[in-house]
Amino acid sequence: MTAVQDAGPGADAGGAEGAPPEGTSVMADLRSHLRKSKAGIAGIIICSLFALVAVVGPWLPFLPDPSKQSLPDKLTPPVGWGGTWSHPLGTDQLGRDILARLIDGARISLLVSVAAVIIAAVLGTALGLIAGYIGGRIDTLIISAADVQMAFPGVLAGLILVAAFGPSVWLVIIVISISSWMVFTRVGRGLVFTLKTTLFVEASELSGASSRRVMWRHLLPNLVSSLITLSVLELAAAILSESAFAFLGFGVQPPRSSWGLMIQQGRNYITDGWWIVTFAGLAISVVVLGVNLLSLWLQSFNDVAEREQIILERPGG
Repeated sequence: MTAVQDAGPGADAGGAEGAPPEGTSVMADLRSHLRKSKAGIAGIIICSLFALVAVVGPWLPFLPDPSKQSLPDKLTPPVGWGGTWSHPLGTDQLGRDILARLIDGARISLLVSVAAVIIAAVLGTALGLIAGYIGGRIDTLIISAADVQMAFPGVLAGLILVAAFGPSVWLVIIVISISSWMVFTRVGRGLVFTLKTTLFVEASELSGASSRRVMWRHLLPNLVSSLITLSVLELAAAILSESAFAFLGFGVQPPRSSWGLMIQQGRNYITDGWWIVTFAGLAISVVVLGVNLLSLWLQSFNDVAEREQIILERPGG
């Protein structure tokens, strides 16, 4: 979190001149910094493969139906442990193909995590802008609500909503969103406190710009880079939360697949079908690692000292 907040002065420096840096220069700096970051390259590769598999995977012609059961083939081991290439990662206790179910679960993880982070980011950023710029009682009210929400466990909120409405994917999205919006609110509020005393904001206010225009046209663009980094970091937490809720039975229900649900169903077969839990756990671990590596690279890129070094090394800089 500290690395995200440290990115604020960089945004201030860019906005103090009244004009954002040229997009081409930012992209050039981004590519230059990426070439020097093994973590960034690894994170982009892992996240790109995750997104590609989630979007395209279910339409691959050689994959069987992830919900199709075949009891004669139940608990078939992976290739290399006595299995065949018809089920390269083996089958579960109902004879369903593990690879197909992992790919189907990737779609659920991508849908839930991205939707939850978008909702939390939009809501939290809007409240952070209002709290930081307007201040006063509104700021106190918003921050008090954020403090109350941070003290309220997300799992307990999930239990209450499941008892009221029943388990569903959209319920998980709502629970994750209301459990993370306050992170964006606090970070956005802190950055706005830094930015609202800068010359370009004061000039806008003196020219008669309304509070809404100052917030959305002048302050928000200077928060984007830091909030994108925070969103990527929260994406990893959302993937873990989706898996945890699926494990507890709050999310996607059989016969659909989810990585957390696969672990929940396969834990009773850990001795006879270790591959069920192992491959689902590896999928979660690798994707979360990739997202964290990507967020670390973005934090490094947004660091003021790093950006200054990139600019100095740029031809003609």
